[in-house]
Amino acid sequence: MPNLNEQLKPLFTTFLWDILYTLDGQKHFVGSEGFDSTLIAKYLGADLWFDAENPYSPTEAREHIKWYAEDWFAQNDFEIVWANCIPKILRDNVAQWANLFHLNQVEMRLLTFCVLLHSQNLLTRFAANLGELDDSGACHALSVLLRLPENEIVAAFHHRATLKTVGLLSLDSNNEYYLRGKIDMLSNKFAELMMKERLSPVDMLKAHIQAAPTTELSMNDFAHLGVLGEAALQHTKHAFATQQAGCNILLHGAAGVGKTEFTRVLSQAVGVELFEISWEDEDGDPADRDDRLNALRMAQSILSGQNVMLMFDEVEDVFDRSQRSFSLNKAWLNRHLENNPVPTVWICNQVHLIDPSVIRRFDMVIEMKAPPARIRAEMIRGFTQDFYSESQIQGLAEHDALVPAILKQAHKVTQNMHDWQPEQQGELFRTLLKNTLYAQGNFQPLQSQSKLPEIYNIEWVNSKQDLNAIAQGMAKAGRGSLCLYGAAGTGKSAYAAWLAQQADKRIIYKRASDLLDKYVGETEQRIAAAFEEAQAENAVLVFDEVDSFLQDRRGARQSWEVSHVNEMLTQMESYNGIFVASTNLMHNLDQAALRRFDFKIEFGYLRSEQAWALFRAHAEKMGLDLSGGIHHLQAELVRLKNVAAGDFAVLAKQARIKPFANAQDLLKALQAECAMKEGTKGAVGFV
Repeated sequence: MPNLNEQLKPLFTTFLWDILYTLDGQKHFVGSEGFDSTLIAKYLGADLWFDAENPYSPTEAREHIKWYAEDWFAQNDFEIVWANCIPKILRDNVAQWANLFHLNQVEMRLLTFCVLLHSQNLLTRFAANLGELDDSGACHALSVLLRLPENEIVAAFHHRATLKTVGLLSLDSNNEYYLRGKIDMLSNKFAELMMKERLSPVDMLKAHIQAAPTTELSMNDFAHLGVLGEAALQHTKHAFATQQAGCNILLHGAAGVGKTEFTRVLSQAVGVELFEISWEDEDGDPADRDDRLNALRMAQSILSGQNVMLMFDEVEDVFDRSQRSFSLNKAWLNRHLENNPVPTVWICNQVHLIDPSVIRRFDMVIEMKAPPARIRAEMIRGFTQDFYSESQIQGLAEHDALVPAILKQAHKVTQNMHDWQPEQQGELFRTLLKNTLYAQGNFQPLQSQSKLPEIYNIEWVNSKQDLNAIAQGMAKAGRGSLCLYGAAGTGKSAYAAWLAQQADKRIIYKRASDLLDKYVGETEQRIAAAFEEAQAENAVLVFDEVDSFLQDRRGARQSWEVSHVNEMLTQMESYNGIFVASTNLMHNLDQAALRRFDFKIEFGYLRSEQAWALFRAHAEKMGLDLSGGIHHLQAELVRLKNVAAGDFAVLAKQARIKPFANAQDLLKALQAECAMKEGTKGAVGFV
């Protein structure tokens, strides 16, 4: 059997004479002093046309090309050459695609030629003599090379024609290119595979889509989506039951919030298999945008009518309206979103990149946010119940940035430490979370435990207001607003946590660092998002350090300072839940904002009897004996006028590192904490 080059030579010779003579590619080949391509000259034998006795002449070279081309065409019938030269493996593979998609003879010949053009470098180099072509020039060249009517070539490349809609072939209309560059195929490796082995379209598709792994989660794990989650399920079920075309759901949101996982849960709940458009090509390299779009077209055609869904992740590059090619794909995308036979979930992180005219064609657009603390606590509990207390679990769950993906990765590593002690596993889990968050630029510290101290009694809070009555009233009403102010450590955050507990609601805790952003408008968006989250979760919303973005507008120097306050006022007026703001700098707050709070409550340092009660409770928890010298201890303690509940939290941390030997040492540590406070006479370490 002849090798491939020998088998293809008559056909390639025909193409070459057409390129040089019929299509006038000789203007690129015939130079003023010689042929511009030694390869082509040798292939045609043109290197023998001239010698020392008969020197090179451009005019004679063109006459030779005319004579040899016409002689070749006279002796070689194109249809016979085509039939004899096309390799059997290529004929068989093209026939499979033709049977699947009902390709006509023009489309089959086009597909065959384009496979040769993309797989055989020799033909690519021959075609380069046509120069750079626009769409019209490319169609004309193909009509000449393939002996097909030009209008039929144009029709075959129409955006609604089969070759385009299934992703096999399309013209790149972005610019003028050489012929190979003008024609896009299913993928970079498609032509090579078509020449190598017999592959069914389904086998070929496997390189571009892959079955999504199953998940152990259920729709209950996405209950925070509310009616949208249930609606997505019912809508997709209906699409399968009625074979409704154009079923498309767009999921958007920050990375790691569970978009992919929800799609897997959705497919399992519907009872169908899920396939995802691959990010990789046949060699494992990143697939480009056009390859992924072609794979989507192909998958929609091959999988039509089957019990499968498709997932197209990271679609920003496809929908990005800033890309030059977007306008060319836009019409197809719009039609696709109206007529695709296979229900598809589209996923992106940055929805603002998508053109509004495309967005409105999705059946549903769902913003996926980080699961609420309740769901995060359930996930953390499932991962860490062997080494974390409930207080530690609740503390971690308060961190909004701990999205499911981060938690799962930390669990994946931690669960492999089979011979580690629980304390070691807990420390590793926490370190993995922290390092991932830091690498993402999120420096919000992880809470080691709930905001409510283990030792807490509302009677140990110094306030002129009846805090218990206020808490019970707000719990009953389900709404209200408080501004808590006072020195640091006096129990403002703890009271907010206790209030949430009394109201049987979770708490959403936001520091100033969680809300403030350097970009214009971002702080306002974060403030609005916090209120929206709390409203959706029926949670108690707490803003700490509220003076950072609620400063008196009369002293504002920047416009954004005013807009922060305005946004806060707007949100407070429309919020129907419980809102608590705390500050150490009450005098800085905007007067209009203060009027929006139902209660302004001052928290003071502990009264003597409160300080003594809290001291005794902590001493007992630490196992310290108070029986000897109790009166002396109490007398010393009541002399302290600036004891705060937060001081005891510091002492508890010290005791975990270096336990106190006795109650007297505990008292000395408390005295030292009080002496360090601003305004204390004779503070330790200051002159």
